[in-house]
Amino acid sequence: MKAMNEETYGQLERYISDLFAPEDEVLMWIQAEARRNDMPSISVKPFEGRLLQFLVYLSGAKQVIEIGTLAGYSAVWIARALPPDGKLYALEKSSKHAQVARASFQRAGLSDKIELLEGQAMDSLRKMAAQGLFDLVFIDADKGSYPAYLDWAAKHLRPGGLVAAHNAFRDGKVLAPESDDDRAMQVFNRALAEHPDLHSYILAIGDGMAVGVKK
Repeated sequence: MKAMNEETYGQLERYISDLFAPEDEVLMWIQAEARRNDMPSISVKPFEGRLLQFLVYLSGAKQVIEIGTLAGYSAVWIARALPPDGKLYALEKSSKHAQVARASFQRAGLSDKIELLEGQAMDSLRKMAAQGLFDLVFIDADKGSYPAYLDWAAKHLRPGGLVAAHNAFRDGKVLAPESDDDRAMQVFNRALAEHPDLHSYILAIGDGMAVGVKK
């Protein structure tokens, strides 16, 4: 079977986005606002946002945690898929990013469905542990802490709940790590694969979406 080249793969990503994940005015505004505020261009792509929605629908999620919100782009994709009584807890350590995210949630009409928790993610997660079990945890933050976030998620997901993690491939650098972040993702992927409480896999979509289902 002939290997797909990078150009063809990019065309297919755009094809999927056009079919299943067209951006509306709000989503385009969020991305533009991120650029205006000189924020890093590391948010999920439209088809990855649609994949997160798909995971919400598949799991019937109502209570969701997002670790790493940035400008709120992925949070809007997720929150739009939640039922009327659903809630997304968006964790963000940067005050600047949190300010932009709040504006994004307001523009999307989702301020009542998304609660933004500002500060170190592990501190916020420790405070949230008493709220019970969650349906989905999405990780898209500092790579060095991914293994710790995974441990927390595995303990605080309901049976059948999902943990998902962005950048599982690190642009292919998990095969030959060049940085501490690359090595951290290697550690995370192996921990996910070997976790006794999760059925796991990496969906080869975009930069790789690692997903585990709580047993």
